[in-house]
Amino acid sequence: MATGHVALFDSAAQDAGSWLNDIMIELEWSDRHLALQALRGTLHAVRDHLPLELSAHLAAQLPTLIRGIYFENWRPSETPVRDRNRADFLMRVSEAITQDVDDDEIVAIAGAVLRVLELRISEGEALKVFEALPKSIRELRGG
Repeated sequence: MATGHVALFDSAAQDAGSWLNDIMIELEWSDRHLALQALRGTLHAVRDHLPLELSAHLAAQLPTLIRGIYFENWRPSETPVRDRNRADFLMRVSEAITQDVDDDEIVAIAGAVLRVLELRISEGEALKVFEALPKSIRELRGG
């Protein structure tokens, strides 16, 4: 029985690691810790900009460990945030990054994580999530 639990944890860590790898590829980084900061900051910004029910549906599609990060310090009664704009979104992402990055780098970081999110969740859920975000935030994905 214990072996199954360890295998489950190992699998969850591997799933989360593959998300980090995708972010590192998108940003041409080699720092997993920085990729984790980017993922955390962007997921929290997305979460806080979505209506409660949609946020819960998105969380259900996230791998176990990433779902834990998503819900970290969440205050459902305070979402969606009042200022749902690009500047506020990027500020939330920036606050999670511990090294100095300029505005262009924050845009690139948020865009990379949004692209990975879009690729990693179902097409239907991605459509709902991105339609619920203001156009200026959706545009961070590029393309």
